[in-house]
Amino acid sequence: MTETVVHVTTLEQWKSVLDVWFTQGYKWNGNNQDSQQGRFKNYYYEGFRDGCRQLSLSDDNSIYFYGRNGYKGKTIEYSEFMAQQKEDNKMAMVYEVSQSVFDELQRIKAHEGTSLIGAIVAHAPFIKFIEIGNKAILRYLADDPAIEFKVKEQLYRLWRVDNAGDKVYMRISGFGTPDWGGAADAFTAPLEEIKKWQTPAWEIEKAN
Repeated sequence: MTETVVHVTTLEQWKSVLDVWFTQGYKWNGNNQDSQQGRFKNYYYEGFRDGCRQLSLSDDNSIYFYGRNGYKGKTIEYSEFMAQQKEDNKMAMVYEVSQSVFDELQRIKAHEGTSLIGAIVAHAPFIKFIEIGNKAILRYLADDPAIEFKVKEQLYRLWRVDNAGDKVYMRISGFGTPDWGGAADAFTAPLEEIKKWQTPAWEIEKAN
């Protein structure tokens, strides 16, 4: 059986790969569904939460994941997979920004009362502040269809203060079990998913 197996490292990457396949019309394999118990709905976050990092698309057009990363053949890294999708489908380059940045870009694009160049000059410090690159931003403001901006989904994480008085964040170990560490390793997810992990010891905060 021919299949494409993508290796992901974060929940955001897990969701992005599935978004690509869902858009292309692919569906979950029946073995990864349990409609009677209502588990594994939507993006099957439970699979990632249990330690699975391998998403697969088989030649029969079904999606599934390998429990405990059981696939031993060649996998494609997330970055390589997304680059290939852009090349194959001539996808626009999509940049995710905060709601406030997105709203300001729309105001510059509208350039009410002035020219677009005038609006860009007036907002030059703001444009330079966005960590994407001036070239991509200017192409977007000029309505280049190959550049797209969208609002980044708000993600959350859990934190607490440890015995030493330091702020630590919940993370998921390679075995799919809760652990804690620095902010760089924090488990981030949409609010609904984060709430599943919250206990009286942990507080929720915005991650981005």
